[in-house]
Amino acid sequence: MKMVFTDRNVRRAVVLALFLGLLVLFRHLSVLLVFFVLFERMIGTGARWLHARFRLPLALGIVLQILAGLSTVGLLIYLGWARVVPEVPQLRGDLETQFAHIREWLHARGLEHTATERATQLAEQAQHYAGNVVGVLESFGRNVVYVVIGLILSVVFLLEGKELGHWHDDLGVDAPARILLRYVGYLCDAIAITAKLQVVVAVVNTLLTLPVLLFMGFPSIPAIMVFLFVMALIPVVGSLVSGALMAVLAYSLHGASGIGVFFVSTFVLHKIESYYLSPRLTAQHVKLPGFVIITSLILFEHVFGIVGLFLSFPSLYVAARIREGWRHADQERADDAALDARIEGEAKKQG
Repeated sequence: MKMVFTDRNVRRAVVLALFLGLLVLFRHLSVLLVFFVLFERMIGTGARWLHARFRLPLALGIVLQILAGLSTVGLLIYLGWARVVPEVPQLRGDLETQFAHIREWLHARGLEHTATERATQLAEQAQHYAGNVVGVLESFGRNVVYVVIGLILSVVFLLEGKELGHWHDDLGVDAPARILLRYVGYLCDAIAITAKLQVVVAVVNTLLTLPVLLFMGFPSIPAIMVFLFVMALIPVVGSLVSGALMAVLAYSLHGASGIGVFFVSTFVLHKIESYYLSPRLTAQHVKLPGFVIITSLILFEHVFGIVGLFLSFPSLYVAARIREGWRHADQERADDAALDARIEGEAKKQG
């Protein structure tokens, strides 16, 4: 459909510029937004399930989930969870030891200078990625305020569904505020989809790799599992980079048979991720050619570093939804109707 400069399109273009400007202006609050979305989706899903199964009001379902969460945290603290945080530096040290072993092995084999340099750079890049993600664990205490605020905002959002629904209905269909809310909704959906996809992939990859680590007698298995998990959280490239490095480590320990085992395991894990997990989790939300996804990852990583790997898919998702809405006005109305139905449904469950 050919784009024409009508008042509606100009208004949408202005709101899009405002939306992008707000993202840049409040980028330091991105962690808060992520926690808000995750809490809102998890608690909201649980509350809706409790209502459908036991006819509990939404407010009671929210309270029960918060109490269950606090009880779980208290139990973890009682069982010694507080001892985990001091172990993070040890995990980082174990990882650095493994990467140093890989670099020493590469040089000891007398490989060509260029090949050795590239392999060493690969190891250093993977170590940088893993170190950044492990570093989040160390800074969790500094970000706990965002966790608390995100939880409070999510609870208030769910409890005030009726009021928010009335306020949303009072906005005109083409009102700038309503268009802006639609774009924010796309962003929240993208965050939820990305988090769900990467956590599921990371857990599956780590659990399926654990038997291989035990069978081959790898040293520092807890540190290696942390490395595999955090690398799997990095979209697309994380599993491939970690698999390649584990193959090098396996070869240094067990020779050709070791690299063969990890080649097969990496191949199987990649197929599971590519042909089962990722399609099932993303097919209902967005369909993009693989070339576009990979190119976007390269560009975003080049501009934003490791953070760009997490920004790539949400950016593509939001851009695709906005473009679809601009091309098809019916889609925009459908998105608004879906948001209205969701808010109205949550408001009814409060009773």
